[in-house]
Amino acid sequence: MGFPVDIKLPDQARYYTFIETSKRFNSNYDITWSFEYKLPETSIPNNNNYELGFSTFITNLSAPLSSLPGQYIGDQDPGVSLSAVALLTEGAAPELLRTQSDDTLVYDGGTLSGSIVKIAFDSTGRYALSARDDRPGVTEAEINRQSLVVRDYQLNVRANSPLSTISNVFSTLSTNTFRTLRFRYVNLGQKVHIDFRESDTTEFTLLTTINIEPRLTGLDNLENFYCGFSLSTPISTTDTGLSARDFFLRNFNVEGYVGTEVLTETVMTPPLSVNSNIQYTTVTNITA
Repeated sequence: MGFPVDIKLPDQARYYTFIETSKRFNSNYDITWSFEYKLPETSIPNNNNYELGFSTFITNLSAPLSSLPGQYIGDQDPGVSLSAVALLTEGAAPELLRTQSDDTLVYDGGTLSGSIVKIAFDSTGRYALSARDDRPGVTEAEINRQSLVVRDYQLNVRANSPLSTISNVFSTLSTNTFRTLRFRYVNLGQKVHIDFRESDTTEFTLLTTINIEPRLTGLDNLENFYCGFSLSTPISTTDTGLSARDFFLRNFNVEGYVGTEVLTETVMTPPLSVNSNIQYTTVTNITA
């Protein structure tokens, strides 16, 4: 299979994306999803420069269209996701018009669909990189190994931090026992809470909270959201020796409101007390 020139992977690379489509969730209400994963230390090459990234996301697409591996970790090809607003050549088989730097020419207007929010755990940190077609991101000097990277529905990078600066316990991706990750999408997309739980406890610990603005009130199709998962190893190399080996995933669960109706409630408050205004006249020069 051929990939765009900015993706460098060996033939033995492993990459997967799936979307849980059995239920469609309404994002006017909170959405919570979780899964367990295990990446044993024995699965990591001895040089510790291994390349593996996995991500989880909310999307309004029921299939992972044009999902790219490598540093995109399952994102849509930027050119494909722009195709709805791109300038095309004329003819029976129109093609995208591009600049000399291979960026797609677009016109104003249109609505892009796809990932609403994406949370990636990346041993290379390259998921935060900027890319072709004006994909926003950071420079090579600003990436962090063993990092947490979050992108919003416009693909803006909302978080790019080494795990070691967030948690002393969850400081690397590797874990010899199953670790549970939980994600809470709240306030109509304004915040995402990320929690984790190790196998020896029943209590979740807050890893971080990501603020994502603005609210999605101006967009359509808010009642048809799905959750998914992507993995790629390696990320950006042709060296098969940098691929991680065994990666385990289980118990992918999603909870939220299923339906199109948005329930509202009128909250009555008691009337405010009012102090009556009483006029007084000051009288002077009175003697008894």
